[in-house]
Amino acid sequence: MTNDLPRKRPAGAPNRQWRRPVPEDHINHYPPLIAGAIAAGVCVVIGYIFTLGFIMAAWLFAAHGSESTLQVLRAAGIAWEVLHLTPIVIGTTTIGVLPWGFLVVPVLILWKAMHWALKSSRPKTAIEFVRVAISVSILYSVFAALVGLISSTDDLHTDLTSTFLHSLIVALAVTTTCVITFAPSRTILTDALPKLFIDGIRPALIAFGLLFAAGSLLILVSLILNWDQLRAVTTLMAPGFIDGFFMTLLGIGYLPTVNVWAMSYLLGPGITLGGGVVTLENASPGALPAFPLLSILPSESASFASYFILIPILIGVIMYFLIPRERWSAQGESLPSTLSFVVRWRELVTLAISISLLSVLIWLAASISSGSLGTGYLKFIGPMPAQMAFAAISVCGLSALLSLVLPRTVMSLLHYWSNREAITK
Repeated sequence: MTNDLPRKRPAGAPNRQWRRPVPEDHINHYPPLIAGAIAAGVCVVIGYIFTLGFIMAAWLFAAHGSESTLQVLRAAGIAWEVLHLTPIVIGTTTIGVLPWGFLVVPVLILWKAMHWALKSSRPKTAIEFVRVAISVSILYSVFAALVGLISSTDDLHTDLTSTFLHSLIVALAVTTTCVITFAPSRTILTDALPKLFIDGIRPALIAFGLLFAAGSLLILVSLILNWDQLRAVTTLMAPGFIDGFFMTLLGIGYLPTVNVWAMSYLLGPGITLGGGVVTLENASPGALPAFPLLSILPSESASFASYFILIPILIGVIMYFLIPRERWSAQGESLPSTLSFVVRWRELVTLAISISLLSVLIWLAASISSGSLGTGYLKFIGPMPAQMAFAAISVCGLSALLSLVLPRTVMSLLHYWSNREAITK
C-alpha cells in the first residue's frame, strides 16, 4: 500500500511568504513612497547625465556646430526621452521609428534603482512590494514628463502625454520584473490565473522568441552578403573615424527594429516604405535615404524567397508540441461519435489563448518598429501592425491547429473504417 501525495494544494494551506530583501547597513531605511521618489529621481539624473555625455561627445567630435550650451542641454533631454522610444518632433517632422537597442540604458538604470528601493523600504508583504513598484514607476514617468517639458523647444520637442506614457510603460515593465525576482516563485503573479491561460503563455513566448531569432538570422545573412555596400554607404555618410563610430553605434541601436522588419518579411505582410514595398513576392523598396541599414533591403525578390514562409509554419508546428495535450486515442463506433473525440475543448482554448497572446506581442513589436521617419515617402515606414498580427494568427495559428486536428482526424477515420469492416463481417 502506497501513500499518494495530493496533487492539488489544500484549500486551507497557508499563503506563501515573500522573500524579503537582505538589509544592508549602508542603505538607509525609508518609507516606500520616499524610497520610490529617491530611486526615480536618481534614475532620471543618471540617465540624463549618460545621455548628455553621449550628446556632448557627438557635438564636440562629430557634428560640432553653432549651437549654444543651453541648446545642447535641451537636446540631451530630448535624446533621453528617445531612449524610452518616445516619438520626437523636429520642426514639423515627426520621427517615430526609433532604435530599440538604446532601451537597454534606462532599463539597466531602473533595475539597479528598483533593487535599492526594495532594500531601503524593506517590504514584507505583496502589497508593500507592489506599492514600491508603483511609486517608482509613476514618479519616474512624472520626472520624465518634466524633463521633456523643460527640454522642448519650437524646433525640437516631444508630446507631453506620449512622454509620460512611454516612460511609465518602461518603468512598470522593469519594476514588475524586479518584484518577481524577489518572490519565492516566478509564477507568483500568475497563480491566481486560470490554468488554461497559464498553459498558453509559454508556447506564445517561445514562438515569439523563435520568430525574432529567425529575423535576426536573416538580418545577419543580409549584413554579410551586403557588407561592401553597407560599408560604402557608411563611409559616404560619415567619412571620418569619429563620425563613422557614431553612425555604427546608431546602426547597432536600430538592429532590433530591423529584426522586427525581418519577422514581418518572413510572415508575409512585409515592409512598407512610403511608395515602395518589400515582401516575399515583391521587392521594390523605391527611393530611400542613404542610411546604412536601409542598403541591405533586397531590390528584387529572390526565386527561393517564397520558401521562407515555411519558417513561421514550422514555428506553428512547434507551438502545437508546446501546448499541454491530454492522452488521446481513437474511439467511437459511428462516424459522428468518432469525429467528436478528435479534439478536447481545453486544448482548443489553450491554443486560442496562445495564438492570441502571440498576435498581441507581434502587434506591439510592429507598432514600435514602424511609423514616421520624415516627410513624403518616409511618412510611414515599417511593417503594418494589424497585418503582421493577422499573419501570425493565419500562419502560425493555422499550422498549430492543423497539427492538432489532421493526424487525429486521419486516425479516427481509420479507426471507424476498421470497425465498420469488422461489424460488416
